[in-house]
Amino acid sequence: MEEVQIPEKDKPFILAIISVGVTILNICVVAYGAVTGNQQMVDSGIEMLKFTFPLTTMAWTFYFKARS
Repeated sequence: MEEVQIPEKDKPFILAIISVGVTILNICVVAYGAVTGNQQMVDSGIEMLKFTFPLTTMAWTFYFKARS
């Protein structure tokens, strides 16, 4: 099996895409908790958003900074 090499210039974009995926998954957890009436799931999801949203913001900032 051949090892895949990721170019250095593409790594910030991959980081940003992964962080968006984590944030969207987190929003889905909050939405599911709200629909099912699970307040603990909603509270935990909102608490996790306090960490994942800044991660996403920093990842995109790093990507756009690296592009220029």
